[in-house]
Amino acid sequence: MSEIRIAIRDAALILRGIYEYNVGSRLGLLLPRQWLFPVTYRCNGRCVMCNIWQCRGSDELSTEQWRQVLADPLFRSVESISLSGGEPTLREDLPQLTQLLIERLPALHRLTLTTNALNSPRVLSHCEQIIDLCSDRGIHFFVGVSLDGIGPVHDDMRGIPGAFDKVSATLAELELLRPFGLRIGANCTLTARNLHDAENVRRWCEQRKLPVNFIVASFAEAYYGNLESEQELGLRPEQRIELAQFLSQQAARRSPSNLAAYFYGDASRMLAKGAARATPCIFQKDGFILDARGDMQYCMYSRLLGNVRHESPRAMYAEPDNVTHRQEIIATRCARCSITCFLEIGLAKDAFRYLGFLLGGGT
Repeated sequence: MSEIRIAIRDAALILRGIYEYNVGSRLGLLLPRQWLFPVTYRCNGRCVMCNIWQCRGSDELSTEQWRQVLADPLFRSVESISLSGGEPTLREDLPQLTQLLIERLPALHRLTLTTNALNSPRVLSHCEQIIDLCSDRGIHFFVGVSLDGIGPVHDDMRGIPGAFDKVSATLAELELLRPFGLRIGANCTLTARNLHDAENVRRWCEQRKLPVNFIVASFAEAYYGNLESEQELGLRPEQRIELAQFLSQQAARRSPSNLAAYFYGDASRMLAKGAARATPCIFQKDGFILDARGDMQYCMYSRLLGNVRHESPRAMYAEPDNVTHRQEIIATRCARCSITCFLEIGLAKDAFRYLGFLLGGGT
């Protein structure tokens, strides 16, 4: 697909999103378009802010089982998938699963892979294969590499000696794949334990022209299994002020291509003033989580809606009691939520709000 055709397609998607997020969502349930897909709960990290690595890695649906699941009409409208985990590259059939997704999802145009980058050969092998699959269909492929500090700070956060050196080596290899259409960036999750190193991460990434996404740590038992960590890793009052100032500085770097700046300004306002979140969230409108075991949720704070082994994905997504539950989440949890999955997509679909921010307005 040529660059001109991609630009035309993306413009059409933004215009449609503006209508759906501001008008269509008031008239009824939107078609599901974003899928957060934890493809495995196996993990070779021992992260202090996430207990997914302690989960069982069994009961994962095979690629052949996914072939049957993906025949459900829910997936016809899915445009973006984020492959996560656990560590998704530990799934040996990840390229084959990705090929199946591309074959079965006619609207798919964006694929993201989040990796801890600890096993460079495996990450590179999977990415090289996925690049080829995506380029054949004109699908944007982005790899987000976890980087929670520089040197020993990252090692401490990930619970793996030498983790930073492994990540650095993997990033150097991924850089060589940019000419083949790969986009890469870093994801830095901020907690009380590594907030002091945030500016070092920003500078390190800036020196390498590597985009970095700063994430405020979330605590959710149903997804991360980390509620007991909140007392240790949650921000103290003085740290909330420090983080608000840091994020405000990042918000000042606003530009048409830096959509994350909007969230940074919003999160700074939430931390400093106790304000409600203004950043759009796809999980309120047209996103969902469906994991390796077939369990479906609307978002990290959602109850389990059901399992695709026993129920139709489309039926679970649209079931009236489940839709009511989603509205309860919006009413009780969303105002204080700092989760940023599919951030760029949500902001692009609410582009008028972001345009006002670019022109000097607040969030």
